[in-house]
Amino acid sequence: MGDLPPLPESWMFLVPKAGSRADECEDAGGVWLGEPRTGSDGVVVTSLYASVSDGASESLLARAWAQRLVTDAIESMSLSELWWQHSPEFVRDLMVRAAGHWDRYLEWYQADRTARGRPIAWYERPGLEKGAFATVLGVEIQSVMSDDGAAWRWHAFALGDSCLFQLRDGAVCGAFPVGDLAEFGITPQLLGSRNRDVELVSDRVSLTEGELLPGDELLLVSDALAAWLFAASDDSGALAGEELAAVSDGGLECFTEWVDGQRECGRMRNDDVTLIRIQVRAEV
Repeated sequence: MGDLPPLPESWMFLVPKAGSRADECEDAGGVWLGEPRTGSDGVVVTSLYASVSDGASESLLARAWAQRLVTDAIESMSLSELWWQHSPEFVRDLMVRAAGHWDRYLEWYQADRTARGRPIAWYERPGLEKGAFATVLGVEIQSVMSDDGAAWRWHAFALGDSCLFQLRDGAVCGAFPVGDLAEFGITPQLLGSRNRDVELVSDRVSLTEGELLPGDELLLVSDALAAWLFAASDDSGALAGEELAAVSDGGLECFTEWVDGQRECGRMRNDDVTLIRIQVRAEV
């Protein structure tokens, strides 16, 4: 076998609601490249991990919880080989990991507030006790060299309506966990920072997998951009993926201006927007 095929390239953009600062964005996203390793089947692989989380605005500290979930989702995936084959164990690891980190964060947060002369007020305590809530979506993309040649296979999990889209030739050829615009609801499944019911969460987590060809893309997006993609794909077919590729190629400023324009013309609702774009090179 030859050298491992290169991992896909990735880009990430976060845009807050119109009128909000960047540090008020309650979405979170992350990408991490793993080291080559030999799996239990003897095949050498290297992986790219990515995650998106959309914090629920009605809960306190939603931004911090979304950021926590992204970090811990990537860590849980990277530390568990074939995690998609052992979903309950994976979900347990993620929930225990996130809960422990969250408890330490809350201790720091309350101490920091006190140190700055702004201790937690009585009316904030019910919200802290209730906990923060967010969606979470994660994917592992493996770059593999087998006897059949280079391959890129991916596995994903999701809770809520942050979505993954696979694009081929600029057109959407698959979506997960929501299949079309009609499936979006006003009350998506959320993971709470106080939730310890592993069995319940495991039942609600969705899993899927697929393969990428050279030139294919995966998009991880929060719900406002997901809804735009569904609607734009229905209207214009391949043009939706091509439009996103063009504006993301221009960098964060170009992407932000494009999001603002979509909001102003009513094609996208005013919500935080996250895009992680992952592309296999057309020539490898």
